Amino acid sequence: MKNVPDIAPRAGAAADALADALRDLIARGELPDGARLVERELAERYAVSRVPLREAIQRLEREGLVQTQRHRGAVVRTLSAQDVREIYALRMLLEGDAIARAAQQIDDLTLARAERVHRQLGEAATPARQHALNLEFHEILYGACGNARQLQAIRDLRIQIERYERLQRRVLADTPAFQIEHDAILRACRAHDSAHARAMTEAHLASARDLVLRLVTRDA
Repeated sequence: MKNVPDIAPRAGAAADALADALRDLIARGELPDGARLVERELAERYAVSRVPLREAIQRLEREGLVQTQRHRGAVVRTLSAQDVREIYALRMLLEGDAIARAAQQIDDLTLARAERVHRQLGEAATPARQHALNLEFHEILYGACGNARQLQAIRDLRIQIERYERLQRRVLADTPAFQIEHDAILRACRAHDSAHARAMTEAHLASARDLVLRLVTRDA
């Protein structure tokens, strides 16, 4: 394994830094589907004890990135077509409800912020910039729902899909089409139309789900 990040000086607890480092390895494919997370090797690599390392692995397991298998220990979880369907079904429930409640109470300042990010996303030239702006767009709108636990659950589900850089790059390639859907969501929020905002958000997620399913099925 190459390009080992130095996690020692990073802010936050050791487990937080380790979880971030392991997520990055998974996203880049350095720890591919089915790869074992060998505690001894990882502890030596990052010069840490096994206590924060185990906490970091448990965190990734709760996020759905890692699973514990009998006789193998912790391994990187393989994303199946059924996983994709289940993840997006939950995302539709949580994000549909978040945008519906947000639309009822969203203020002009929040709408202006979301509209600015929407414009910037349409002009973004790199996948990294598109990803950051797409994330910001949705978090601005969902944030108006006011339920911190729900927002964290949405983030955790999104991570399970977005950890695959190859999938994320392909999804982001459809940014022009998704911008049309974003515009429809914005119009519904501007009109404080909760039902339409929910419907447009669920349709938006269904588009992403179908694209990811095609990619996962093809790779399988």
